[in-house]
Amino acid sequence: MLIAAAQVAADGGGEGLKVVAPLIASAIALFGVVITLFVNGWRTDRNRRRDLYSAGWAAVQAYKEMAFAIRRRSIEDLAGERVRLSDAMGEIQKEIAYFEAMIGRERVSDFRFTATGRDLRGAVADAYLKLVAETRKIAGGIIKRSWDEEPINKDSEMHAPNIADELQALKPVEAAFLDAVNRDVGGRRP
Repeated sequence: MLIAAAQVAADGGGEGLKVVAPLIASAIALFGVVITLFVNGWRTDRNRRRDLYSAGWAAVQAYKEMAFAIRRRSIEDLAGERVRLSDAMGEIQKEIAYFEAMIGRERVSDFRFTATGRDLRGAVADAYLKLVAETRKIAGGIIKRSWDEEPINKDSEMHAPNIADELQALKPVEAAFLDAVNRDVGGRRP
């Protein structure tokens, strides 16, 4: 198209330029639209992955919180609390399983190659699966122990610094997940 415009200008034909100029403008506008669609699609995909990763993070944090919730269950209705907390734990487990599946199959930007071909899980999925496994091991152990202990019955027992200290062991796998997310979708690590 640009070549045709150059030939018309070289021939001195003003009439041909009147036809070619709108075609050039249309081509430039089309190129702008294509670039805009590409950028908007990329941003939408990145935001979708951010939402997926943050919801997966929230499910793991809810699982960790159960270590405190079980310890703080009401002593006045132990049977009711067992049902309430086990139902809540079931929902959290369902969410974690969902995010293991979704994040585990998510196409990410930094995939690795294996001997058998491409591994599309990538660093984010690997980090999430490790985070879930470690959380189940550490927080799950605290949860099990909390069920075996008597519920608290004084306000001064609410803080549970020993549980918070034990959960600190999850910091490296949490940081690894957040770093992988940051590399995939950008952002800052808290």
